[in-house]
Amino acid sequence: MSQIAYPLLVLVMTGSPGIAGLVGFIGTLPYILFQLPAGAVMDRVNRRRLMIACDIVRLVALGSIPLAAWLGRLSIAQVTIVAFTEGTMFVFFRLGEVAAIRIVVPPEQHPAALSQNEARLRAATLLGNPIGGLLFDAGRTVPFLADALTYLASLVTLLLIRTPFEETRTQQRRNVLSEIKEGITWLWGQHYILIVNLAASATNGLIQVVILVVIVAERERGASGTLIGLILGGFGIGGLAGALSGGRIARRLRPNSVVLTTLWIWATLTAAVGVVSSPIVLGALLASLAFMGAVWNIATGTIYYRLVPDRLIARVSSVGSLTAFGALPLGSLAGGLLIQWFGPRMAGLIAGAGMLVIALLTTAAPSVRHGPAALAAE
Repeated sequence: MSQIAYPLLVLVMTGSPGIAGLVGFIGTLPYILFQLPAGAVMDRVNRRRLMIACDIVRLVALGSIPLAAWLGRLSIAQVTIVAFTEGTMFVFFRLGEVAAIRIVVPPEQHPAALSQNEARLRAATLLGNPIGGLLFDAGRTVPFLADALTYLASLVTLLLIRTPFEETRTQQRRNVLSEIKEGITWLWGQHYILIVNLAASATNGLIQVVILVVIVAERERGASGTLIGLILGGFGIGGLAGALSGGRIARRLRPNSVVLTTLWIWATLTAAVGVVSSPIVLGALLASLAFMGAVWNIATGTIYYRLVPDRLIARVSSVGSLTAFGALPLGSLAGGLLIQWFGPRMAGLIAGAGMLVIALLTTAAPSVRHGPAALAAE
């Protein structure tokens, strides 16, 4: 809900796509700053307790926006700080979640578990974007209040879980930099995973451009927050369909086939977002992009659990997240600037050209064409 509410709120307060992009940049900056230390921390501490702490901080941060608005003191500075805080807590929470699944779920059920978790995430996107737009039309800070309550629900469910989220720790702790280096070194030797993560990084940045293109273009056409939310809900519909299908696809297709197919579909469809004006067609395009994104996540996640030992899972995931998520703030900033300079139509075409370059470079990599080596976790 707050994903769509942040840019809409900033646009209402300032009228500037550039500032909306800047707030998005700062909100996702923790994806670059804190991934590596967060991975080292999650491989050292009680993951469940730290995830509970993350939910408490996010609850307070999101709740401060409607409170400040009610007091008449809401500012762009506060919105930016809340976005940065929420992004930071997301980094820690996500790495704990990824690592916990490896322990809680038996290996033979990893594809099914990843598919179900992806479906949960996509269903939240499907409902969250249109509800966020609807709530924004009811009151510009209402989506943030509703989102704060969702963190309360998450906190309660974590308190009810008693299963450990990590194996018994037997290795002696070293300094954080040494532990970070161990995760980087391990990933550096896995060329397939490394290149796929780099491709994910670049495409994630371009998807941020696409999202802002849709929001600004529809605002210029006079669309309401509700309609924009429904269009972005295409991500949820396509992503949910991909998540429900992804487990079966991951079992039947080689992961490199999923990656290459996804990249070429994205390269074909992304440029169209900048030129299409029909809300129905825009929603269908976004649904197609998200369908393949969900399948990609399940296929690559299954390989992670096959290859990475628990003692390294959060650190290796943090390196992968640094490349996969680190481009998000750059994408938000670039999207705002491109739209400011060239308009939404040209910004969408530039994003499509970028997707085409990524597809060409990834296809040219031998390790991706041949697929990952079938190595057992150490």
